[in-house]
Amino acid sequence: MAYSVPVMLGVPVMFSLRSRLQPWLGRTLALVLCLAPAAVVMSCASTAAAQSDGETEVARQRFLEGVRHYDQKDFDKARLAFLQAYLLKPHPAVLLNLAQSELRAGRFADAAQNFAKYVRENPGAEGMSHAKAAFEEARDKVGEVSLEVNTTGAVVNVDGTDVGKSPLTYPVYLMPGRHTLRATKGGLSADESLEAVAGQRVYVTLALPEGSRMGVAPAAVVAGATSEAPAQEKPLLSSSAPAQPGQDNHSSPGFFGWLGDSPGAIALVSVGGLALGTSAVLAAFANNRYSAANDARDQIMGALQDNVNNGVLVGTAVPCGDDGIANRNDSFDSRVAPMDQAYLENAFANACQRFTERSDSGDDLKTMSLISLGVGVFATVGTVVWYFADTGGGGDSAKAGGSDDTAKANGKGQRARLTPVLTPGLSGLWLDVAF
Repeated sequence: MAYSVPVMLGVPVMFSLRSRLQPWLGRTLALVLCLAPAAVVMSCASTAAAQSDGETEVARQRFLEGVRHYDQKDFDKARLAFLQAYLLKPHPAVLLNLAQSELRAGRFADAAQNFAKYVRENPGAEGMSHAKAAFEEARDKVGEVSLEVNTTGAVVNVDGTDVGKSPLTYPVYLMPGRHTLRATKGGLSADESLEAVAGQRVYVTLALPEGSRMGVAPAAVVAGATSEAPAQEKPLLSSSAPAQPGQDNHSSPGFFGWLGDSPGAIALVSVGGLALGTSAVLAAFANNRYSAANDARDQIMGALQDNVNNGVLVGTAVPCGDDGIANRNDSFDSRVAPMDQAYLENAFANACQRFTERSDSGDDLKTMSLISLGVGVFATVGTVVWYFADTGGGGDSAKAGGSDDTAKANGKGQRARLTPVLTPGLSGLWLDVAF
């Protein structure tokens, strides 16, 4: 079977991929389609005359270097080589190789950004489902931020690097951790600090001081009509994207801004955090006590079986409880001496008492853990509900008297969602809130 895919730069050059069960088969298909984490090598034959373009030749050499490094699992060097090739001659196949190398090198934010770009720009490409799957793999390891600025044409900067001008058409992907977002225009600036969390998608509004607004976006842009100004595209891979800013002159304070101005909310969040932490500690202690109780139980049952096998105890003997060995003389064989019988009665009584104490202690700790967990969940959910109630469920625009339709048009409608979670290690409800 043969696959012919146009992959290189400028003039028509074809890479021929042949499937004959050679050792390099899996690696070749994986890198050209950028879909599998296997080692990669490529056999390429040009079907056109040699290109005279110097940049194209250099790009081709960088591309082949990237293939070689990827095959050697040196993903950082492969990433740099593919990046150089793409900067010289942008091509979808090179972009896909670059994104895959970034994913394997652990540069998940760059990988998510480039996978998203590839899917947007090549909707009909073969193997798109695999490219989307790789994108989701990278996306789950980073925070997704949809940035909105209250004016157009502002330069948006993330951690000192410019990422574009407002309005940003697509989300920005950030590695987990603290980041600084900034928008600047005409000497004015707005900053926001953000703690990116893997798998979390949030909305952030950067509001420049009043007087810098440029008004409502042109009708053709809002309505998506054809005009000299192109309509804003929507992200292909984002669950939702920030809408164009409306006419209201009130910007949302954001959750953390609201929290900083609400001492009561800070207290409630503190109580929730303390309660959740206490619940975790108590649960750990409870597990420890249950483990100790299980050890005591195993020792008791082992001693019981040994004494039954040795003819000291009868087969119907019960180790603990009201009918336990310590309370029933008929648990012993008639040939057992009274002194030995008294010793075993005392030994089993003490062992059963240890088991009961440890088990009861585990139950008490588990109960307290569940109570603390309830308090923590109540405080956390209460804080979120308080926030939405205090801001009208749709930011300051709702407070200013804007209608529900206006709030939805401004992209500031309801942003809380409860999702059931059921995994081998966790079950419950996931509260997903975007501010």
